[in-house]
Amino acid sequence: MAAPVEVEIFGQKFSVTSEDGENHLRAVAAYVDEQMKAVGDPKQSLSPYTRAVLAALNIASEYQKLRESYDEANRIVGRISERLDDTPAVANGEEISGRA
Repeated sequence: MAAPVEVEIFGQKFSVTSEDGENHLRAVAAYVDEQMKAVGDPKQSLSPYTRAVLAALNIASEYQKLRESYDEANRIVGRISERLDDTPAVANGEEISGRA
C-alpha cells in the first residue's frame, strides 16, 4: 500500500494515499484546489461544501466533454482502420496480395 501524502485543498489538509503515485496525487489535489478557488463570484461567500459541490460539477462536466471527445476519436480511428483493412496493400506501385 502506498504511503500517505499530505495535500492541501482550499486551506484544509488531507492525508491521502493513491496507487498512482505521489506526483499524480499532488497534481490532482492542486487541480481540485484550483477549481474550488475558481468557483463563484469572489464577492460571494460560499460555504466550503457548496464550493466543493460546484467545483465537482465543473470537473464532472469537463470530464464528460473529454470522454465524449475521446469516444468520438475512437469511432473515427475505428472507421479509418476498417477502411485501411479493406484497402489492398501497395508496394512500389504494385498491389500486394496475400496469395502465393
